[in-house]
Amino acid sequence: MGQGLDVMGLASHGAQVLITEMVTGGWQLLREKVARFFRKDGQETSSRQLEMLDEIERGLPEASEEDREEVQERLVRQLAAYLDRFPEMADELRALLPSQDETREAPAPTVAAYNNTNSQVLQSLGDIDAGDGGINYGVPPRRGER
Repeated sequence: MGQGLDVMGLASHGAQVLITEMVTGGWQLLREKVARFFRKDGQETSSRQLEMLDEIERGLPEASEEDREEVQERLVRQLAAYLDRFPEMADELRALLPSQDETREAPAPTVAAYNNTNSQVLQSLGDIDAGDGGINYGVPPRRGER
């Protein structure tokens, strides 16, 4: 093992990121990078690893919180064992994961409602900026209010 390598900490962070990406739909974007990461084990083992991860990804949406925690613990053990065998891959794992300090910022919610006659627009999060014209609910503005 490399000097100063926190295998369990890195494996835990890696598993957490994999689970998050699987749940939020980012797994397919990360999948190819993970395939390259597991290449040290050889093509056959790497393919089996990816098949297992794909199976996990398919089952996560219906999984209970307890099942997700169990899957994450399995992934931590899997990544830790891999890093124990191939400590030189630690830098590559770090490179494919966002740093632990980074927070994944969600994009600001937006609402676009054009030409909606006789309909309502609901927004459940954030503020509404009606611009200069304000919101018109089908009633013409009063005289002098423009």
